[in-house]
Amino acid sequence: MNALSRREEDNLLKATKSFALKKCEPVVQEFANCMDGRFISVAWACKDKLRVVEKCMIQ
Repeated sequence: MNALSRREEDNLLKATKSFALKKCEPVVQEFANCMDGRFISVAWACKDKLRVVEKCMIQ
């Protein structure tokens, strides 16, 4: 089994994150809209939307 170099690992992580953000863009945008204008209340007001984003990103 070949191990990845640190650079390869970083590139793979960036590519995977970019792909996930593109795929999950609608739910990320909903979460961002929920956060708009909030500071402390975001913790409970947008909790459900955050879970949807996390679920999408894991897939």
